[in-house]
Amino acid sequence: MSQTRLQSWQHKSAKSLVTLSLLYTFVYVYPIFAYPVSTSVVKNFHIAEYTIWGFFIVDYMIQFQLSTSKKSFLKSEWLSLLFVVIPFFRPIRAIRGVIFLRQASTRPKEAMLLSIPWILAAMGILMTLILSASILNVERNVPGSSIHTVGDALWWSLLTLTGMGGNDSPVTGEGKLFAATLIVFGIGLLASLTGYFASWMLKQTYALSAKDE
Repeated sequence: MSQTRLQSWQHKSAKSLVTLSLLYTFVYVYPIFAYPVSTSVVKNFHIAEYTIWGFFIVDYMIQFQLSTSKKSFLKSEWLSLLFVVIPFFRPIRAIRGVIFLRQASTRPKEAMLLSIPWILAAMGILMTLILSASILNVERNVPGSSIHTVGDALWWSLLTLTGMGGNDSPVTGEGKLFAATLIVFGIGLLASLTGYFASWMLKQTYALSAKDE
């Protein structure tokens, strides 16, 4: 019965979690892209950011309570737990919105809001936006940096995500960590897309073979 309640909660909360994930991304990115902004605007956006984060903590706790096997739940949701336990580690904070979107989008099939390619595309776009903001935030006023504008940051993120590279390399430690994160994510994204289309082609081949028989 508890597992049924867990699945029901996941189904009902999926849309809200995706919406909050998109809103979280906006409140994180906007003050950086719109720089300079007033202190009051920054403060209000930070409040919104942590309020949304609080909703995800509550959601995780509810799911934990509804799960039949607490051990299995912690094992399958260890990454989500990591982001709850270490909220102020800056790189994790930067990509937290993307992880929450993934968490919200990987519900049971009946609660899936998007197909796999669209989910991967959305994750790629959000990761590009978030890490563009993150890299711009730490590199904008650093001597020797070549990333000073929103355009610079977006172009750098796009090149890094696709593995093309470029001349605009981060000079700060945090910037290099963001770059490493984006490179790893890009490799994973490409592998996921390749695997999905390979699986789709195999299914099409099997379907044609079955028709011939």
